[in-house]
Amino acid sequence: MSDHLARADELVGRYLDHVRDHAPVEATRLGIRDRDGELPDLSPVALAARSRDLAVLAAEVRVALAEVPAAGAGDDREAAGDLQLLADELEYRQFLLDVRPRYVLDPLAALETISAGIHEHLRRLDLPVTEQRRRLAAAVARARRVPVLLEQAGSLLRSSPAPHLDVALQRLPGLIELVRDELPRRAEQLAGDVTHARDAGEVAAEGLEAYAALLDELHDEPSAPWRLGPQEHEVTLRAALGTSMAPAEIESRARDWIGEVCAEMAELAAATWQRRFPGEARPDDTDELLRRVLAQVADRQVPRDQLVPEARRAVDEARAFALASGLTDVPPAERLTVTEVPDYLRGIAVAFITQAPPLEPDTGCTYYLSPVPDSWDDDLAESFLREYNPAQLRSLAIHEGYPGHFVQLEHASQHPRVARRLLARPAFAEGWAVYIEREAVRAGFGDGDTSAVDGDDYRITQRKLELRIATNALLDVGLHAGELADEQALELLTCRAFQERAEAEGKLVRAKVTSGQLCSYFVGGEELGDLRREVEDAAGGDVDVRRFHQRVLSHGTPTVEIVRAALADDAPARRPFA
Repeated sequence: MSDHLARADELVGRYLDHVRDHAPVEATRLGIRDRDGELPDLSPVALAARSRDLAVLAAEVRVALAEVPAAGAGDDREAAGDLQLLADELEYRQFLLDVRPRYVLDPLAALETISAGIHEHLRRLDLPVTEQRRRLAAAVARARRVPVLLEQAGSLLRSSPAPHLDVALQRLPGLIELVRDELPRRAEQLAGDVTHARDAGEVAAEGLEAYAALLDELHDEPSAPWRLGPQEHEVTLRAALGTSMAPAEIESRARDWIGEVCAEMAELAAATWQRRFPGEARPDDTDELLRRVLAQVADRQVPRDQLVPEARRAVDEARAFALASGLTDVPPAERLTVTEVPDYLRGIAVAFITQAPPLEPDTGCTYYLSPVPDSWDDDLAESFLREYNPAQLRSLAIHEGYPGHFVQLEHASQHPRVARRLLARPAFAEGWAVYIEREAVRAGFGDGDTSAVDGDDYRITQRKLELRIATNALLDVGLHAGELADEQALELLTCRAFQERAEAEGKLVRAKVTSGQLCSYFVGGEELGDLRREVEDAAGGDVDVRRFHQRVLSHGTPTVEIVRAALADDAPARRPFA
């Protein structure tokens, strides 16, 4: 190990110490267990100390990065990558603490801290009972600390962007239910101290209700602006997402991609029209053509009690295809726990994946499936089932599972250095899932016996999702780096991405509240596609696709630029699942 790489390891260790000292909820997510029952201190003194410690560490990281040779190879190249990832991470944390302080501007910040702090302890239903009880005790301890955290958070809040305030008020009832109902219910399931859990939940619920009253009062105050503006949006794209693609380029690429995908969808719809609607004249209007075909695909929904079994079948098909296609090495099936989500998370999305903590890399990933909540009426359930029809479930299984997030995250979890398990960039993570689903389409998923769904249904569904990925990027850039108005945004989503008005309105709120995040899918997919073409051009078009993918998967979840440098240096591929 070179001196520069050793120094990078030391600084990453210092960063972990910082997280342990200042962010116990984040520490739990990383696999640091000695503060599992605590919540962060949001007092002015504690926040000032956090800011000071971040600034000192960031300065040392910048010095260490400047000392690495610019064209270094081997260990020095690895050190430069680790230090750049750490520098970006620290910059974004400073941004959220000092430049655009979340706890001052965003009432969601405190709620997300509480939700994550308790949810992380309750979500694993597959663990041994003794460990589930330990985690429940930690969740109960955190619940008792909720009023103190919310009192501190409330004293910091001065004003809030209207969308953030509205979403915070919408989320409060669910969070109150989590602490008031789920904690004692889980204690009863685990034969624990139900009274203790109920008392802690009531303490937390009362704190949340007081916070709700404070947020109601904020409605009478002038709203803070929700747009980031070009400069702060650039920081989010670069330091948080891990991309250097400029907003103008994102817009240009997204518009071009939308045109290409719409043409492909129209061709697919026209080619299958007579089979779908025998004897009926094909519409001349492309929008009508696509809406009719997409509606028919949605008509193939499963009954509400068959959603989870169908989603499990989709995961099985995706795994079988990943093994047969040879696109990547595939981790053992036992490293993916497929389970139903806890009751309090049902109805948000039908499927999502969580990764192993960076400091507990051998625990594997968990793929959560959500049944339709029993409390939903038939109309709401039907809307959910039409959205998550069998073709959509296949797309989700590939994106979230095989060979998408699960395969990439498991490769990252086996990286020998903590830095590459810890410092992950969303543009690469989401970009891999987008890129590899495109590869799965090219490799024939949906054809023959690869899936129980109709191949044409799957392909047009996947292209519809590509449309949404591109329009989401346009939405994010237009809202936060431009002056896109609400009605323009809704027209973009309903007319270009075939979203219903209600769904589009929800997406608009999400884009205002989670600035930058909606770009990660499209930008990451584009950057990995660029890298693939560069490698093909350098090799004269003759590329071993599986070898290329294994080389890409060998470096954690970094920026594509770090992977590009590793490929140029001919870094060896790591194959923990060969």
